[in-house]
Amino acid sequence: MEKYPQPYIEYLVHFHGSRDYFECHEIMEEFWIENNHDVKWLALIQIAVAVYHERQKNIDGGLRLYRKVLSHLRNDRGLLNDLSIHQSDLEQLIKSRIKNMLYEGPYQPLDLPIIDEALIEQCKQLAAKRGWEWSSCEIEDTTELIYRHKLRDRSEVIQARQHSLIKKKKEREEG
Repeated sequence: MEKYPQPYIEYLVHFHGSRDYFECHEIMEEFWIENNHDVKWLALIQIAVAVYHERQKNIDGGLRLYRKVLSHLRNDRGLLNDLSIHQSDLEQLIKSRIKNMLYEGPYQPLDLPIIDEALIEQCKQLAAKRGWEWSSCEIEDTTELIYRHKLRDRSEVIQARQHSLIKKKKEREEG
C-alpha cells in the first residue's frame, strides 16, 4: 500500500505545480467526504481555499479560513504528522500570511513545509510530466485560474442541492 493516498499526491502536485488552489479544494473535498470528514483533510481544503481567497484579494475570506486552519492545528498537535507536513512551520507560515493580509502586503504563492524528500521528488516528477514547475512563482496569473469558482459549470451541484431539498421536504411531510 502507498504511504500517501493518491488524492493527497494530486493535491500537492496542483498546490505546488499548477497553483490551481480551486482544483486542490475539489480533489480534497471528495476525499474528505469519503474519509468520514477527517479534520486533517478539511485543514488542507481550508488552506487551499484561504490561498485562493488571498490571491483574489478577498481579505475576509482568506483570514477566516487561515484562522480556522490555525485552530485545527492548535487543537491537534499531531494532525498532519502522517502527511509529512511540518506542523509548527505551517503554523508560522499561516501567521505570517495573516499578518501580510492585515497590512495589505503583496500576495505570494504558499509552499507547504513538506519534510519527506521522497514525497517531494514524487510530486516534482508528476508536476514536470504535466508541464508544471514545482514551487513556481506564478508569473502568469490568469483570470481563469484566479476566479475559477465563478467560471465553472455549477448545474450538477445545483441539481444535487435541489434534489436534497425535495427529499428532506418529503421526509418531513412523511415523518
